[in-house]
Amino acid sequence: MELDPRFAQTLVDIVAAELNQNVNITDNHGVIIASFSKERISHIHEAAAKMLLSGPIREFSVTDKEERQLKGVRAGFNVPIMVNDCCVGVIGVSGEPHTAAPYARLAARFVEAALESNARQEKLVRALLEKEELQSTLLNKVISVQEEERKKISRELHDETSQALTSIIVGLRVLSEHVHSENERMKILEMRDLVVTTLEAVHHLAVQLRPALLDDLGLVAAAQKYIENYSRQYNIFVDLAVVNLSRQRFLPEIEITLYRILQEALTNIAKHAKASKVKVTLKKHKGRLMLIVKDSGIGFNAKRISGTASDNCLGIHGMHERVALLSGDFTIHSSEGEGTTIAVEIPIRQHKKTESGLGQAH
Repeated sequence: MELDPRFAQTLVDIVAAELNQNVNITDNHGVIIASFSKERISHIHEAAAKMLLSGPIREFSVTDKEERQLKGVRAGFNVPIMVNDCCVGVIGVSGEPHTAAPYARLAARFVEAALESNARQEKLVRALLEKEELQSTLLNKVISVQEEERKKISRELHDETSQALTSIIVGLRVLSEHVHSENERMKILEMRDLVVTTLEAVHHLAVQLRPALLDDLGLVAAAQKYIENYSRQYNIFVDLAVVNLSRQRFLPEIEITLYRILQEALTNIAKHAKASKVKVTLKKHKGRLMLIVKDSGIGFNAKRISGTASDNCLGIHGMHERVALLSGDFTIHSSEGEGTTIAVEIPIRQHKKTESGLGQAH
C-alpha cells in the first residue's frame, strides 16, 4: 500500500489541529508528502530516510543537535506507519522528543486506523462494483437468450404452424365443395372459420414474440405497425411522432430494447391507465435515441413503485434494467389523475456494444 499525498495531508491537518503541534508524514522512502508546514513537502526527511533504508523499522527521536546536522528534519519524535506488517511511511510530531513521543504514537495509530478503514472501504466498493457488473452480465445473457428464443418460436409459428393451418384452411374449403349435404358443408365451413381465427391468433402471437419488421426494416417501421394494431385492438388513439429518424438502423440491442419498452408501456396503459389517447415520440437528438410515451389516463403515485411486487411495477423495473444495460436513462413521471409519462434515452455511439449476440446494425 502507498500513501496518497492528498489523503495524508488530510490526516496531517486533522492530527495537527487536535494536537496543536507541527506534524508531517513521509512516504516509505523518507520523502515528506504531507506537512502542517507546507514548505517542507517534497523535501527528504534525512533521519526517516536513513531508518527506512538501513532498518530495522523503529521509532526514533530527533534532537536539537541532529536538527542542525541533518537535512529536512526538526526536533521531535517519529513513528513508523504500519499497515499489514509493512511500513508505508513515517509520521513525526515536532517538539521536545520525550514530550512529543506519546503524541506521535497516538497519531501513528490514528493514521493506521484511517488507512485500514479506507482500504476496507475500497475493497467493499470493488466487490460491489464486481457484483453489479456480474449481475449486469447475467441479466444481459438472460435477455439475450429470451430474445433468441422469442425469435425462434416466432419463426416456427410463422413458417411451420401458419403454413400448416393455411393448408388445413384450403383443404377444408376444397372438402366443402365435394360434400353434397348442406348440413355437413356448413359444419366444414364453420371448422374452416375456426381455423382461420386460429391462424390470425397465431400470426398475432408471432408478431408479439418477435416482429419480422423489426429485423427487416427497423425500429420505426416496427413501432408504426405495432401502434396501428394496438389502436385497432384496444380502441385507444395513439399519436406517433418520429423526429430526425427515417430508415436509419441502430444496434439490434438498442432497437429491441426500445421496442420492448414501447410494448410494455402501451400494454400497461391498456390494462391500468383508462386512457383515451396516447402520445408516442421517437427521436434522435445529440447522439441519443429517445422514446417518450405519454398517456391521458388516471395516473398513479410513482413513489409507490419502489419495493412493490405488482405485475405493473415488475414491468417498470424490467424496463429500467434493460435501459441500464445500454448505459441509458429511464424516467417515469406520474400522479393520480394526471396521466403517466415514460421517457427513455439511450446513447447511440457512446455505449459499448453488449454481448447480446444479436448481430450488427445495418
